[in-house]
Amino acid sequence: MLDLVKKELDLGMVYVCENTAAGSQFIYQYCSSGEHAGAMHHNLFIAEGNERKEMYQQLQQQNPVVMAGDSFKGNLALAAGNLVYSYFSGEFCQGFVSFEKEEHGASPVWNSEEKETLAALANLLWPLIAQEQIDSQVRIMQQGAGRLSTIWIYPKVKTAIFSEDLCSRFGLSNYYRAKSIEVFCQNFVAYNDQARVVSAYREAMRGKVILTNCHAFQRHDELQLTLFPNRYDFDGEVEQVVILIKRFSEIPKDRRERNQRLEAYREFQMIYSRDNIFELFVDLTRNQATVFKAPLAWQPVLKQKENYDQLLHLFASQLVLPNSQQPLLNALNCDNLRQRLAQQSSFFLTAHVQLDGQQRLLEFEVIEGRSGVHRVPENAIMVVKDVTDKRVSRYDSLTGLLNMHNFLLEVGQKWQPGSQLLVMNVENFKLYNMRHGLDQGDRCLIEIAELLKELYPNAVLARFNADNFYVYDPEPGDWELRVIRLHTRLKRLPLASQLRMRVGIYAYSEKVTASLACDRAKLACDQAKRQPEQSWSLYRPAMQEKEELKQYLINHLDEAIAKHYLRVYYQPVIRTLTGRLCSAEALVRWIDPVKGFLSPGDFIPLFEEMNLSHKVDRFVIREVTRQLREQIDKGQKLVPVSINLSRTDFQMMDPLTELNTAVRKNGLRRSLVNVEITESALSKDVDGLKRAIHNFRQAGYEVWMDDFGSGYSSLNYLKNFEFDEIKLDMVFMKNFDEASKKILSACVKMAKDLGIHTLAEGVETKQQLDFMRSIGCERIQGYYYSKPLPPGEFCRMLADRGIEVEDWEQSKFYQRVGLVDLVSDRPTCLVLDNGSKFRLLYMNKEFQKEIKQSPEVFQKIVSEWNDPEKEIARKLHEFTKNVGQNKTNYLDFKQTGQYLRLSAKQIASGKQHQMLLINASDITVQYAK
Repeated sequence: MLDLVKKELDLGMVYVCENTAAGSQFIYQYCSSGEHAGAMHHNLFIAEGNERKEMYQQLQQQNPVVMAGDSFKGNLALAAGNLVYSYFSGEFCQGFVSFEKEEHGASPVWNSEEKETLAALANLLWPLIAQEQIDSQVRIMQQGAGRLSTIWIYPKVKTAIFSEDLCSRFGLSNYYRAKSIEVFCQNFVAYNDQARVVSAYREAMRGKVILTNCHAFQRHDELQLTLFPNRYDFDGEVEQVVILIKRFSEIPKDRRERNQRLEAYREFQMIYSRDNIFELFVDLTRNQATVFKAPLAWQPVLKQKENYDQLLHLFASQLVLPNSQQPLLNALNCDNLRQRLAQQSSFFLTAHVQLDGQQRLLEFEVIEGRSGVHRVPENAIMVVKDVTDKRVSRYDSLTGLLNMHNFLLEVGQKWQPGSQLLVMNVENFKLYNMRHGLDQGDRCLIEIAELLKELYPNAVLARFNADNFYVYDPEPGDWELRVIRLHTRLKRLPLASQLRMRVGIYAYSEKVTASLACDRAKLACDQAKRQPEQSWSLYRPAMQEKEELKQYLINHLDEAIAKHYLRVYYQPVIRTLTGRLCSAEALVRWIDPVKGFLSPGDFIPLFEEMNLSHKVDRFVIREVTRQLREQIDKGQKLVPVSINLSRTDFQMMDPLTELNTAVRKNGLRRSLVNVEITESALSKDVDGLKRAIHNFRQAGYEVWMDDFGSGYSSLNYLKNFEFDEIKLDMVFMKNFDEASKKILSACVKMAKDLGIHTLAEGVETKQQLDFMRSIGCERIQGYYYSKPLPPGEFCRMLADRGIEVEDWEQSKFYQRVGLVDLVSDRPTCLVLDNGSKFRLLYMNKEFQKEIKQSPEVFQKIVSEWNDPEKEIARKLHEFTKNVGQNKTNYLDFKQTGQYLRLSAKQIASGKQHQMLLINASDITVQYAK
């Protein structure tokens, strides 16, 4: 049917894509024939994190939509230029149909008639898929009851997808690729139970519902499994197998110990099996080799040399694949064999070798033969097995490194004091796979594995899953230099040159289990990921403590909100011209009965990362509005309060609706609440946040940009977003040097030119306050006035320090004054005139210079201008009565032999007062002429 549609409408390709049961991966359910029909072979594509978000944004803009943007170039169904019709259930995309134009090159254009036709056609196609989704969910519900953990296995694409609770409990990625069910089981199922689970899976592939049980690999959990086929393709072949996990239980201690002994015994049997394809005796003292057993195809090569090192070079050059040659030579040369066997009785490595015209993965095991004086090895036996198709292999089938199961066993056996365990993660490898395809991604991983073999010849190496490599290094030596070499060499690899590795290192200070050492190294690796400039991180006990605190905070957040362990504190914002309280910022604190006082730095970044910050911010909105209502009911003076919103708030809730609901419930004016959005939040979903900010302002709320100047795009944000005020980041106060002063001056001037108010946060000293006041910054926040305080202490602090509270009329008046640029090369001052008295509020540097040059003149003016009996006072009051907002008046007068000219302009007016911008200059020389 898709081929018919494609032919009749002159299309290049038609794709029907469905969301998998896990929610963030899509599969090519159906696909027309054509250039990109290969999509059905790799079948699965990922849309997680920013990619998923960008995809959802485009699909939700309009339906159908033409895909656009760099993220979708060459991405098959989501390629830029494709016309996509999507099917949403609420915020969840069930799937979509994608139409690709026949022509290539320039961006395709879809006319309105084509869009209408294809949208109607897509509506006809989708019920076929939707019914299959419904039937699948019914089958899952019929097989299980209560809380279920789920694994969805797609045999065609050799991929398993895990439900969220399994990912959380066992630390899994949300999907896993395995070439067979046997490989899958060896990484996730205990050794003794693997055969039973494989058998149950094969029965499910035949259409049966199977109940069985197993134990998780390297865990004490016992799992009850129900396996059944859930979807079939048009040929009747199983397309999806579901495994329902109904119950977790702990294995009794005696049974667990018995299983460990049995597993160790079977491991011993596997290692020393008799299925060797190649056996070699090496005389280490004479550097001679004797071949006992070898494939017929190798014999012409092996007969040419008796010298072992020469034989090894010949074998490597003619039979070993290029990527494996040098690591094999480094590990198996005669000198290295003597060194390795002096320290351990045997060791393993793998290499890809040509055998019978095919590329095969071979395992080389070197066993110590006899030792001489001082335990110096005299000879060794080398046995080689073909492990390519082995049912339960020791190795990762792609790279030839050990798999997780056997890595943990070997590390447990070979541990020695002073050793290290390293976890290496290839950064953004999912994006690499999306751009270059899975085949190139696999070749890239092989390149990295060969590089590790070369750099760590005496180490135990493993690939656990996807892009995670593990290294146990018994002799780390100058380990830091080796990590630097790893990054340097990585840049030279043909396929991996664009990638970056993050490395976590655990240095053994005591003997711990291999699994625990891996966990600690993984913590260090995660720490390195969070620091853009850091390539590696060394494990410290504080990391474990921090991780435990994180888990505690996540587990107890809802309780902290319900029981009010979270508290709202307030930090005052002071008007620089008047010293009055004009606003306050609401900040959250956590006072826990177990952990005590918790800093916001402990939980705010964590909750933003885990998409939980909306719970905290919703609590703050409701608490702030409730407390404002209490102040009104008590007849207390109040000022607007600003609340902070994070990027995730706009994803997890509707902040405007939450705020409107709280304001209406408490009967508040919307001008009493301001909204702060951090600069870092603006880098994501620019269009969405632009609309949200516009909606807040339309609803009557002021919107402030927090942390202005902390990022690289601050000026661009001022151009693209509608802000009422910017909060200059406290980083300028921490490094309060001449450079910071110049930047701050420029920021304040630019903001005033744009009609945006300014507030400086982090002010701690009188010097900082005086400077910010001198450049015209309107408001100040920081420890110079007060740290954040609970409501009761906040009110006492104001009373103790004699800080007045600005009323509504004063606020409007000084907001108008604040937008005037006071930094000028002319002598300028601000004078408040209430009709009977003048009050000097501000003088710039040039005005202060004029005062120094004519101190007697200015001193006489200021001392007499409020005395109605004095001539100066009468002249000035008469002069200022005629000053208008858009009109400048001039007054010249003589005093003590000098002539002074004043120019005045009204910049703001109230009911009984006005603010005058006055310039002064000495014009004595002009009068003399």
